[in-house]
Amino acid sequence: LKIKEGFNIIDSNLLACSESHIKKVFEMLKRQKERPRFTGGLEAKRFKIWIAEEIKILNPSSAFFAYDTADDYDSLVEASKILKEIGEITSTSRKYRCYVLIGFKGDTFEKAEKRLVDTIKLGFMPMAMLFNKAELRDNKKQWIGFQREWASPIIVGSKMTKIINNNNIEPWRK
Repeated sequence: LKIKEGFNIIDSNLLACSESHIKKVFEMLKRQKERPRFTGGLEAKRFKIWIAEEIKILNPSSAFFAYDTADDYDSLVEASKILKEIGEITSTSRKYRCYVLIGFKGDTFEKAEKRLVDTIKLGFMPMAMLFNKAELRDNKKQWIGFQREWASPIIVGSKMTKIINNNNIEPWRK
């Protein structure tokens, strides 16, 4: 695969590539004037200690993971452990973020909030991503409001502080 110069990695499949390709991408990022951003999302299932160590050297301004389905959680826990082990996730860090899918069929505000809070407890700053089919739901406006609240870094940062300090959060208001 051809590697293009840039600092924003929007490819959500980077970690599905060969180790040599990933290392070449990291070398390209070291040449950039701006700090890298991994906005496409890093797949937690493929996240390894050597990748975390390389990313630590790169000192990205942000790196996103994804929590789309229930089976993503255990891998997210492992990625969190790796990042904590190398000192990249601390109680005050905000650069490691996580897209959290909400509003899909069978989802509720309570279930979505639990996933978002669980993500915070792992050390990631969540960003709620509303499933596009929520437009077919009767409570579409409530889902949009809920998503906006959980996508704003300022609001989420405040929630993170409460959770970290109190290990608790107020239930989402309807």
